[in-house]
Amino acid sequence: MTLLDVSRILKISEHTARNRLSRGFPMPPSFRVGRRRLFLTAEVEQWLARQAASGTDRPSELPL
Repeated sequence: MTLLDVSRILKISEHTARNRLSRGFPMPPSFRVGRRRLFLTAEVEQWLARQAASGTDRPSELPL
């Protein structure tokens, strides 16, 4: 998945997702291939499930 795909799932802008990654805020695990940041679908789903179970660090509650 691309950063745009993940930002759509989290219902945040791609710019906000980039900011969160650069500032170290909670985001799904990712890796770089060249200049692109990619996410594995299974890891994004697991990360979302952990966030839902913990009740904290919900994307909508994170600082911009």
